[in-house]
Amino acid sequence: MPPRKRTATTRKPATRKTAIRKTAIRKTTTRKTATTPDVPTAGPGERVWLLDVPFRTAAPGAQFVKKWKSYAWVGSQLPTELLPFKALPFSYQQWVEDDINGDAGERPTSAPKIPRPEQVSGAAAVVDAARAGRRGFLLADNAGLGKTLIAIMAAKVISEDRGESSILVLVDRPAQITIPHWRYSIASVGDGGFRWLIMSPDQLKKLIARNGRPKYTFGVVIADEAQLYSNDTQRTAAFEKVARFPNSHDQSPFVLSVTATPGHTPADQRYLAPLFAQLHNEPSEYWSDLGARLLESGLPLDKSYGKWTWSAEAKESPALQASALETVRGWLSNSKPPLMIHRPTPWGPVPLDGMPIDLTPAQRAEYETEWAEYAYEMGLARKSRNIARGRALVLRYRQKAGMIRAESTAQWAQAQVKAGKQVLVAVEFVSTAGDPLVEMIEDSGISVAKIFGAVTDKEHQRLRFQRGEAPVVVFNVTTSISLHANEALPDGTHASPLPRTGIFHQPRYSGIAAEQTFGRSHRDYQTCPWLIPFGVGTKEEDVATTMLRNLQSVTGLKGGDQSGLRSLAELLGVEWLEPDVLTAER
Repeated sequence: MPPRKRTATTRKPATRKTAIRKTAIRKTTTRKTATTPDVPTAGPGERVWLLDVPFRTAAPGAQFVKKWKSYAWVGSQLPTELLPFKALPFSYQQWVEDDINGDAGERPTSAPKIPRPEQVSGAAAVVDAARAGRRGFLLADNAGLGKTLIAIMAAKVISEDRGESSILVLVDRPAQITIPHWRYSIASVGDGGFRWLIMSPDQLKKLIARNGRPKYTFGVVIADEAQLYSNDTQRTAAFEKVARFPNSHDQSPFVLSVTATPGHTPADQRYLAPLFAQLHNEPSEYWSDLGARLLESGLPLDKSYGKWTWSAEAKESPALQASALETVRGWLSNSKPPLMIHRPTPWGPVPLDGMPIDLTPAQRAEYETEWAEYAYEMGLARKSRNIARGRALVLRYRQKAGMIRAESTAQWAQAQVKAGKQVLVAVEFVSTAGDPLVEMIEDSGISVAKIFGAVTDKEHQRLRFQRGEAPVVVFNVTTSISLHANEALPDGTHASPLPRTGIFHQPRYSGIAAEQTFGRSHRDYQTCPWLIPFGVGTKEEDVATTMLRNLQSVTGLKGGDQSGLRSLAELLGVEWLEPDVLTAER
């Protein structure tokens, strides 16, 4: 059954001025309709197929239907020349197509997977919370424990228990990788006959009607990488509408928040606000401003640059931060039944170390010149309180430092491949790191998979690395992809068994983001050591030393990331800027 659509509410009579405007719109619409062909309809044994046709691409026999904002073709089977444009299973396009036809389209297939014991127990914990009448759950297991299958198995049982038919899965970018990953994962354990819709946050607006209300009702909403919905953004607003945050606790979908890195502060867990409200026996609207409500609850928070962060006292005390995080965590973990699980990986922490690099005289001179200019310009920006200039200087410094070390990183990657390993090179910037590194490594005769920037076939690139066709991958994706050895692939084969090793060519200053990156290869009982390179005797060495120390203290809800970022900000002379200067997405 398709999900229920919202019925229009009765509106008050419009003013005379508004009525005139509306009448004019209706007249215009009528004229357009008169010249627009009727929407195509399917005859017996036929189906209306919606097609995803790229701009300026020929689609013989298909017509563009304005009402559906898509090309369409009617027939029993799609012609061969239109098959590349067919709506993919569990996509929004197929969702609309199924509504048009009144039945379900193609379902995906995949090699079956047998869930591990920790995945079975994890799913059972989520189901227990739902059966207790709770409106959500935080699945915060460390990266690599198999949260995807846990979420899928739990969603099916909860939907069955509640008599629901539709499940929404929201995934992180890049959608070319994360959506197929979830699609095949669902198929690997069975879709249960439910309607699944998999979308990226950028597509959420498609689920909002013109009146600002959600178009559909979902019984379960899975928010993968739930920390994406921490800040006051358009996608967060759309997510909260689709997940029906304002609804009463007994009239809301079950929201399963999935993330190994819940946030820097308790106020970053905005996606859990309705669940906190339910635990405190309060309406959801009381917690719409999460930071303010947490402050009322006695947590050491303050508002800075329009964003809730630690208070001045908490910034000076990692112990106070840890205590506050533990308080919020206790609300969930001490509930009966528990409303979160946060389990470490049984294969141990990531082997992590620094990699000192002796710069050549020319490289050192270039670095010292860059650092001197950076320090001088940052001083001027601080004095004039030129925030935009300060942020730009940090960006330029990080790019330049990475460029100076690029040759050393490429040589290290070549040596690791010769030693029989597959290499992961993590970057943040494309033009000053990703592209040059790919060129240097490929010039040595080694094929490189590219998962960054405008590369359109990211899943193809990922599989090239996983199958060993490309021994090196250069990437800037921190979440929702797998690059580990022996991964079970959708076609029933496995990724290459060669050991993985990684290098943070451009380290993420945030320990939380670093943990996410580690989890791409250090997962599912496969270990992968990582290195942080730095020029000997440079400011980078101080930064790398501080990062290594910070990374030992960051484990999800336990905190430590904010104090670590502050120490890095002091090293770089940017403690006067906004708190996100070292973590904002570029």
